[in-house]
Amino acid sequence: MKTETMDGYLYIINYAEGEESLCRLEMKVLFNQELTGKYLFSSLAIDPSRSVFIKERLTILYSHPTYEGLYQQVKENPLNLETFKCLFLRFKGQELSYQERLKRLKDIGFLIGGEADMYQPKQVLGLTVIEGRWLFGILEANSNEWASHENKPHSYSFSLSVRVSRAVANIAVGRHPHRQIIDPCCGAGTVILEVLTVGGKIVGNELNPKVAQKAIENLKHYGYEPVIQIGDIQDIKEHYEVAILDLPYGHFNPIEPEVQRMIIKEARRIADELIIVTQVNMNQQLKEVGFEVLEQCTAVKGKFTRYITMCR
Repeated sequence: MKTETMDGYLYIINYAEGEESLCRLEMKVLFNQELTGKYLFSSLAIDPSRSVFIKERLTILYSHPTYEGLYQQVKENPLNLETFKCLFLRFKGQELSYQERLKRLKDIGFLIGGEADMYQPKQVLGLTVIEGRWLFGILEANSNEWASHENKPHSYSFSLSVRVSRAVANIAVGRHPHRQIIDPCCGAGTVILEVLTVGGKIVGNELNPKVAQKAIENLKHYGYEPVIQIGDIQDIKEHYEVAILDLPYGHFNPIEPEVQRMIIKEARRIADELIIVTQVNMNQQLKEVGFEVLEQCTAVKGKFTRYITMCR
């Protein structure tokens, strides 16, 4: 059933403290629109489990300015399901009481063909009112499977978190899964794993053979091919569309600014675009080696800030 004024999907967005900036950039890349609240409408069908920031996705099957009109739509064109349950999606500004929400859910539920099952339904349905319209359709929750990546066989305390890594992966891949991507200083492969799990194509490069082996073991643990090569970034001959770089800072031994500059310069040589994660704002250094800064956001945890910058 075609909706009258809404796009085909309603995405419910959620982010932790310090992640709003990162979430906004990821949503802009994935949906090509600015996030202004904790939801967005789109005609794009994106798996809600792809992003840590998408809580749920409602596929809009019915839409009407009034509940009575929506009820009539469902009555005239009812769904037939094996087992189902209905949930009410709450948003800021709704004035319905709990009893009113429950009554509308029950009324709509009685129109659905199939057996109601509150515990293990094969289909979850969502009802809500937002921006002056009532919506009803299929509700899909984020599976949170990405959370299992927190328990990789190998990781470092200074590595990017899974949440930040997955956002960076989505920003790199966007809606173009066939883009050729490289992580030229991949460490234990945290970003590599997230790019692969969101459907991207990537190879990793690591100077330290022992660290590279850890990345290989991490990828194999989750069933992925060990797309890791060992070598210096200066020896990479292939050219890529995008490079993802969590700039090394020397967590055990200091890395000189000259080495950081060399790494950034090499990233420009091997890739058309760069997504770089830094611990300070390095826009000036990026411009000095010839990059144009396109977008920038931050991920803040406590007193620690990471800058995520898109360049070309």
